[in-house]
Amino acid sequence: MANKYAKESVKETVGTKLTKLGPTRDCLWNRRTEKRAKAKKLAEERAERTDREQLDHLDSILGKGKGAVKERAKLNARIASGKAPNK
Repeated sequence: MANKYAKESVKETVGTKLTKLGPTRDCLWNRRTEKRAKAKKLAEERAERTDREQLDHLDSILGKGKGAVKERAKLNARIASGKAPNK
């Protein structure tokens, strides 16, 4: 069966950048930077919360006691041992 789509070349494709890994589209660069900025913001917000506040936050997002089982276990263990960072 013949390929019904014409092969794209780097020269023909509009809005591409040639990298070590090959051509990538410009729109991906913007999306990557947006995702990195969002991840950094979320990490900063999490760093400001105590373990008890993080558990409450998980409850508000996912529901009481649902999801993030390993994270909840880790937070509960730190709270119970008294090694939770006080902020």
